[in-house]
Amino acid sequence: MNIPPLPRSALPLSDLPNQLDLPLNRLGRSMEQQAAAHESKMEELELPTLDLDHESSSRFTEQLAAACRDHGVFRLVNHGVPADLTARLFRLTRDLLDTDPAKKAKLPGYFWGTPALSLRVKDLNWVEGLHLAPDNASADDGGAAYSAFRQAVTAEYVAHMARIARKLFDALAGDLALALDAEQRASYLEERGGTFRAYRYPACDPAAGRQHLGMEPHTDSSVLSILNMDLVGGLQVLRRDGPISRWCAVRPVEGALVVNLGDMMQAMSGGAYRSVEHRVVAPPPGTERMSLCYFAFPQEDAVIVPSSTGKEERYRAFSYREFREQVQADIKATGAKVGLARFRIPDHPSPAPQ
Repeated sequence: MNIPPLPRSALPLSDLPNQLDLPLNRLGRSMEQQAAAHESKMEELELPTLDLDHESSSRFTEQLAAACRDHGVFRLVNHGVPADLTARLFRLTRDLLDTDPAKKAKLPGYFWGTPALSLRVKDLNWVEGLHLAPDNASADDGGAAYSAFRQAVTAEYVAHMARIARKLFDALAGDLALALDAEQRASYLEERGGTFRAYRYPACDPAAGRQHLGMEPHTDSSVLSILNMDLVGGLQVLRRDGPISRWCAVRPVEGALVVNLGDMMQAMSGGAYRSVEHRVVAPPPGTERMSLCYFAFPQEDAVIVPSSTGKEERYRAFSYREFREQVQADIKATGAKVGLARFRIPDHPSPAPQ
């Protein structure tokens, strides 16, 4: 396996300032603690499972809204994504990444250590992958193998993801927490503006003590994110129950997708729905982990007007373009995302961290 050397972080995780939307530094993390958490028997989060075959039923909408309020993440079955397409994309991704580091570094959208591409982040993680967005989805200068990968993503996989994202969003649009009008339903979810990433978390060197995070704790900036992962495991979400905050493992289930809400959905709902904080721990020595993720976003100029129905309004109105530019500015200035905290109304702060 050809893995480039991992650059050292500017600071260990336990020394990083609290700059995400949720209070990470209160958890007292360190690289050693992350590795130990993966070694030990971690509590498993029982995720709700939704069946997309029943999308038109009121029961499905009720279950979906409850999952968004209570967890911010759920499993989805009978979603219509062919198993052979998933297997083909895993194989194509692995073939592209199992090449010389200098060669794969030239692939369009290749990243190592962070998917932030052109932005300089403070902490680098144990991950590599390929990023396809509307601005680089037509790039075809990576050779025949890359062309086959790009074609499978853009001509097949993304169509399934966009279909699923629209079905889920439309099912939620009439819920009391959103109550969107026709214009908002159209602009709050961009039909062709999604981003695709293929992730590989390489096996760790046993001599290094597995003191790596595959992906640091974060929330997504999306409306929702659709994850298609292998059966290795490693995804964890932060569960808050009153005064207790704890990381819980998400068990992979063959054939099921995992859907998590992003910052835009939390803002749209005025805080009623949760943008779930999550991380990935590095796989055990001798094992690699792979996943495919689709991020659904609003239209660039969509103005997000947070709902105040049944919930106090937490955020001022803002466009998705403004949010994206603010996130990029914060990463450039500090090396980390600040996110929704920039748009909170001071008179309505979030509940105090536990």
